[in-house]
Amino acid sequence: MFRNVGFREIIFSVNCFIAVMLSLFIAFRLELKNPWWAMLTVYLTSQTLSGAMRAKAVYRIIGTLISGIVMLTIVPNLVDAPELTAAAIILWVAFCLYVSLLDRTPRSYMFVLSGYTAALVGFPTVLDPGGIWDTAIGRMEEIVLGTVSAAVVHSVIFPRSVTSAVFAKQTAMLANARRWIADGLRREPTPEIEREQRQIASDVTDLAILATNLPYDTASRPPNSKLVRAFDESVVAILPLLSVIEDRIAMLRRSGPSQQIESLIASVADWCQRTDGGDSAEADRLKRECAAAMPDTHMQASWTDLITVSLLARLHELIDSWRGCLELAALMRNPSAVRTRGVRASIAGLGAKPLHIDHGTAALSALTAACAISICCAFWIATAWPQGAVATGFVAVICSLFAALDDPTPTMSTLTAGIVASIPIAALYQFAVLPAIDGYVALVVCLGPPLLFFGVLMAIPRYAAFGLAPILGFTVLLAFQPQYAADMASFLNSAIALVIGSLVGIATTRLIRVMGAQASVRRLLRSGWQDLANLADRTLVATRGEWASQMLDRVGLLAPRMSQAGNDPELAYGDALRDLRTGVVVIELHETVSRLDGHGRKSLAAVLPGVARHFRALARGRRRPPGPGLLASIDALIGDMLGVSSRTLRHIGLTAAIGLRRNLYPDAPPYAAQTQKVEVKG
Repeated sequence: MFRNVGFREIIFSVNCFIAVMLSLFIAFRLELKNPWWAMLTVYLTSQTLSGAMRAKAVYRIIGTLISGIVMLTIVPNLVDAPELTAAAIILWVAFCLYVSLLDRTPRSYMFVLSGYTAALVGFPTVLDPGGIWDTAIGRMEEIVLGTVSAAVVHSVIFPRSVTSAVFAKQTAMLANARRWIADGLRREPTPEIEREQRQIASDVTDLAILATNLPYDTASRPPNSKLVRAFDESVVAILPLLSVIEDRIAMLRRSGPSQQIESLIASVADWCQRTDGGDSAEADRLKRECAAAMPDTHMQASWTDLITVSLLARLHELIDSWRGCLELAALMRNPSAVRTRGVRASIAGLGAKPLHIDHGTAALSALTAACAISICCAFWIATAWPQGAVATGFVAVICSLFAALDDPTPTMSTLTAGIVASIPIAALYQFAVLPAIDGYVALVVCLGPPLLFFGVLMAIPRYAAFGLAPILGFTVLLAFQPQYAADMASFLNSAIALVIGSLVGIATTRLIRVMGAQASVRRLLRSGWQDLANLADRTLVATRGEWASQMLDRVGLLAPRMSQAGNDPELAYGDALRDLRTGVVVIELHETVSRLDGHGRKSLAAVLPGVARHFRALARGRRRPPGPGLLASIDALIGDMLGVSSRTLRHIGLTAAIGLRRNLYPDAPPYAAQTQKVEVKG
């Protein structure tokens, strides 16, 4: 554990401690009712990156204000019906949790906080609604104080900017992509290359999420978030391209490619490995070589010629994509550099990155939280337990914070164990240490050892829960007031309430919400298959970039889960990278055939409904390969593409149709020549 402790971890802990002491000092001077809320807020808000910290601070303040306004609306209007008040608070928490899980950016913190802060503010006033105004205003003041203290300290004392993390991620992504491209072009695909592909998929999503914090960063010149988004898109474009190229190279090498093609592949690999983005002349030369090496495509073209066409077309795209990727990477570091027309086009009109969302899991998580809170709330109201509101509020916290995990119970259990471990420490301080000290300086000295130690743990991702849990329990149980007051009965009641709230949350989550790796993988795969079906029948309309971004996000989500999923027959049909490529060629076919007359449209009308039926069946759990009828329709489409008079359009259509054939029927015999002709409109 201590091998992971370095300068940054120590600085993070020291900053948190300084922010805590600052917020307590101000709270005591202002005689706020519950200064410990400011203390707790510092630790709940703090992040190792200063830009992410400030973003979280903004979201926390907004969420706190929203929750206060909602409680000031609900409680007075239901003052005579505590059961209805509790039900309204529960519904609000569930709604906020549901919405937060549909937004996988840091902004989701605003929604989840609006929910559980409302519970912490509202439940203590259910049986005493007259105190809602003082409670809500007090909580908002204390939370804002803690948030601002944390943001200021982390921004001033050795801040670690998001920009530095973005540049580090960019450098690693370029190095991985460069190595992967070179390996993919020079040798047969291997499990190592496939792991690199999936690592890049995770990095792409991480970079996009990280970039959302750039507007709040402490760096003097953070990169433009649109440039980061465009770079992200350019890396996304490379992944399906190279997967196709690897497949086509493997096919050609089995039949013996020409020396010209092998030499061209080697040249592209060398250029990708050594280029820094400045040798555009070499890129243009390689693209001309790709065009010159294109075989003559006619109605009787061989399967080898068609595979060569597909390979060379994708190599041409790879050169453009890699050059654009490098140009954008350079622009991120130097925004004043000259922007080419291609770079300007890639930035224009970019919106937020499409990410995978799961409405079903979000709704189930919201239901779980509602059930857990209802159980605690019913017990509290029925027994008139003095600390029942604490237990009920803590259930809302613990069910909300970890709802994004497939199985939240291990983390919830760790948090509970940390809270239990903090009880004797808090008791020692409450009844032995604090009565013996006098003054603020002595308080700082005595709080330093535990808070600094647990703060270091919080800075280490692997041990973050071990660090946060004792701090949470320690802070809540000490419950600093403007004047020292210690009561053993109240202390024990609060400790029991925290533990009971945690156990109710864990038990309810285990009964309703826990999702194993297999179930999670199935849901991800079926979401992709359903989207593919919708893409094929035009129920879903997406650009190539939008489709690739969302599917690559799914690839990144699937990667860590597939190794835990075990042997599930449905997983044999699951290959998110192949689904990504399939969606790309479906989009290309829609775009290409819209410019054709006659048999091209008729063939597509036969192909795409079959594709939609196949993937819709997979999405419904019917595990069977596509039938021979769809293969015949795809072959007819290839024949129609061979008859297109426009050479450029013919190659685009052939590349897409061949890609669809290879994705759906990788073991099918070679294509047999057709004899039809299609005219281009206009």
